[in-house]
Amino acid sequence: MTLANSAKNALKKKLGTKRLFYVCRDIERAEASLLLGLNNFYIISNDSYYGRQLSKKNHHIILIKEKRILDTRELLTSAAAKKIIRRFDNIMVFKPTAQIEETCRERGWKLLNPPAALAGQVEEKISQVKWLGKLKKYLPLEKIDILKSIKWKSRKFILQFNRAHTGSGTILIDSRVKLDKLKQQFPSREARVSRFVDGPCFTVNCLVWGKRVLAGNISYQITGLKPFTDNPFATIGNDWTLPKTLLSKKQITEIKKIADEVGKKLRADDWQGLFGIDISLDSRTGRVYLIEINARQPASTSFESILQNDVHTKNGATIMEAHLMALLNCPPKKFQLIKISNGAQLVQRVTAATPHLTEPYLYKPTKFKHIRYENIKPDSDLMRVQTRFGIMESHNNLNEHGNELSIFIRSGKTKRIFNGPRAGMIIIKNGRLLCIERDRFGYHYFTLPGGTLENREKEQETARREILEETGLKIGIDVTKTPIVVEGSRHETYFWAEKAKGRVRLGGPERERNTNGNHYSLKWIKISDIKKINLLPSELKKGLIKIFRKYAFA
Repeated sequence: MTLANSAKNALKKKLGTKRLFYVCRDIERAEASLLLGLNNFYIISNDSYYGRQLSKKNHHIILIKEKRILDTRELLTSAAAKKIIRRFDNIMVFKPTAQIEETCRERGWKLLNPPAALAGQVEEKISQVKWLGKLKKYLPLEKIDILKSIKWKSRKFILQFNRAHTGSGTILIDSRVKLDKLKQQFPSREARVSRFVDGPCFTVNCLVWGKRVLAGNISYQITGLKPFTDNPFATIGNDWTLPKTLLSKKQITEIKKIADEVGKKLRADDWQGLFGIDISLDSRTGRVYLIEINARQPASTSFESILQNDVHTKNGATIMEAHLMALLNCPPKKFQLIKISNGAQLVQRVTAATPHLTEPYLYKPTKFKHIRYENIKPDSDLMRVQTRFGIMESHNNLNEHGNELSIFIRSGKTKRIFNGPRAGMIIIKNGRLLCIERDRFGYHYFTLPGGTLENREKEQETARREILEETGLKIGIDVTKTPIVVEGSRHETYFWAEKAKGRVRLGGPERERNTNGNHYSLKWIKISDIKKINLLPSELKKGLIKIFRKYAFA
């Protein structure tokens, strides 16, 4: 029996006949807990499209339908919850508040989460410095002062008010004018001033379990990336693949040391269960800084647990399993959190350019899944996309998978499969390859002419039709040459073209959709330059380079 199964058995034994309800606004925050398979565990959340899909597979999901989305306290005080939850039942929430604690006390429910007052003290920016004590050495802290006394010293810095998480109430002061404007608005307001750390950020989901402090997997924090958010400090995703590239062993050790010391400080205050830390890496000096403590379940916990559940380990548990066992006071024994090194999630927020999403393409779930939201508030979530692959090439730069997700999020066309089978052609003339140059939502790349199969077409039919539409050329297929087949997020076949007839010109839907933000153009690329361009899919590029290796690549 694996320890992962032992974890489930320990939870079943500890709960016994008692029931446990996870009450949360957004159901994906609790999704990983469904993997526990507990008969007396229930989720209460808002009615949503994604929630309804999950509830088809699990009858322990209770969805409350109202005219608007309810927050956690509103869900707890709803008539439906009052009818379902009985006295002495256990309650678990994403983040407790004093009002939630009061509701649970009044109704005789046992709230498992640590005290909201302690969570507030640890999370809030000014009280946090006092709480950290000697550990404030890990902060890029300069001082705490009232706003009218803070002076501009010709270098940018971060200003934070007490109640402000990263991205909300966190302000980059990069000019005297910006500082003076704030001073006029809030002259006597206390603020925390921190040195601006220029470099990538990372998140570690951790927990206190009995006397132990366990650190989860380090993820790269996708922050402020356009066009996904208008807020330069908003966290819009995580990538568990990139840290092994960006961080040295020494830096990883230092991050884990910070996590351990913060956890021990929390444990001294009787904290149990999840917390998270955000770390910033100074690209110039290589030093790591503590920039955030999340005294609650961090947002990426559920998906990290889902990724961990995919990994079969002899001595492991997911972080959600460990969190629940810590809250229920199960003995920690020798459980270790499962290690992962791949996977990512990305969120599209409500922005000025994207106030809503058009109907998305249908998608065969081969590489990622998506969760739609019905939010309209600026910087609230519109869509969350999750994948088992890394999506970042480097700091602030998406890789091929990430750009595919970006295109999916920001595209819309009904009744068409986004990643349906594709057919195209390899058209060569005078040592040059005909390509379509694309600039799509800020992503620059090349593809070969072609398109998605429609109306039960055969691949050869699609290739000929698409070439005529896109380029104006009437071309036959050279059956003496083996086509290049790519099996990625979609099945793609590229045929070799016979001698073309006609004049090359951009046409079809590509010409109609051609705008500054979504640009198409036909380009003849020297075969010797294929290595230099971002030709997608990358497997096609590799295949062409291998075939054309007789040419001298510059």
